[in-house]
Amino acid sequence: MTREEYLTFCSVCKNRAFDPKKGIICKITSEVAAFEGNCSNYIVDDREVAIAEQQQQSNKNEVKKEINNGRYALLIIGGLYIIAGFAESFIIEGHDIIFGIIDWGVAAIFIGLGIWSFRKPYIALIIGLSFYIFIIALLAFADPSTILSGIIWKILIIFYLISSIKTAKDQKPKTQIKSDDLLDQV
Repeated sequence: MTREEYLTFCSVCKNRAFDPKKGIICKITSEVAAFEGNCSNYIVDDREVAIAEQQQQSNKNEVKKEINNGRYALLIIGGLYIIAGFAESFIIEGHDIIFGIIDWGVAAIFIGLGIWSFRKPYIALIIGLSFYIFIIALLAFADPSTILSGIIWKILIIFYLISSIKTAKDQKPKTQIKSDDLLDQV
C-alpha cells in the first residue's frame, strides 16, 4: 500500500498520533503504518470520519461551483449569440437572415458545449475556450475595432473558462497502468 492509502485508515483511527518528522503514526507502535490488508489495532473515530466526509463534500461543492462558472459562461455566450442572431435577422437594417442563421449556429455550438460539459467538462470547456478565442480572432480579422468592444466581458469569460478548465483537469480520473499490464498495452 502507498502512504496515502495507509492515511485513509490512519487519519480516522482512534489510535493515531502525530510525529512532526513522520506525520501521522500509530500510537501503539510509534511508527508509520506498515500493515498488510487490515490493521488489528484499527478503531474508527466516528467524529473524524464525519469531519472527513464533511470536508470531502465541501471540496466537491467547491469543484462543482468552479466548473459551473465555465459551464454558465458557455451557455451565456450561446444565449447572447441567439439574441444577436435575432437582431441581425430582423432588427438591424441592411442585414440578411443569413447573418442570424450564422449566429444561431454559433449559439448552438456554445449551448451544445455547455450541455456536453455535464458529461465531459474538461474537453467541453477546452473546446469552448478555443472556439471562443477563434470567434474573437475571426471578428477581429474582419473588423479590428471589435477587439476592444466588450473587452471586460471577453476577459471575464476567458478567465472563468480557464479557471474551470484547471479545476476540471484536476478532477479528471487518472488511469494508472500497472507494470504487469504494460505488455498488454502494445
